[in-house]
Amino acid sequence: MNDQSNRSARLRYTATGALAALIVVGAIAGTAALAAKPAAHAPRHALVANCDATKTAAPGVKDKTGAPEPSASPQPFLDDIQRLVDNGAITAAEAQVVDREIVAGRVDTDSLTAAGFTQAQLGAVEQALDSTKRGLAAAAHGTSK
Repeated sequence: MNDQSNRSARLRYTATGALAALIVVGAIAGTAALAAKPAAHAPRHALVANCDATKTAAPGVKDKTGAPEPSASPQPFLDDIQRLVDNGAITAAEAQVVDREIVAGRVDTDSLTAAGFTQAQLGAVEQALDSTKRGLAAAAHGTSK
């Protein structure tokens, strides 16, 4: 019975050693994962002027939504901003700031605020861009506003 007891003890020590090694490796890997810098995220309150038009699928990848691909032209959004200038809601200089962001594919309220936009102007820009975005989405899906 002494041999069986020794075998059992060896097996137990081997299993305990293996478990300890796994714990150490897990602790090191976990620490490394926690120390890694997380990816930067866009602010939640950022406006997206034309998010569907800025997304491009990889070649040969079928769109899961089945919707036709929208036009990538930012012109409808640029026209919205021009209408805001014509109505006096924003100045031509402010329109240029918004136009640059539309062409870049993203309109951020923080950068517009930093550029001197008032809350009323931000609301007017957001409403105009959102209205056009909804209209384009409705047209792409074959429904009316």
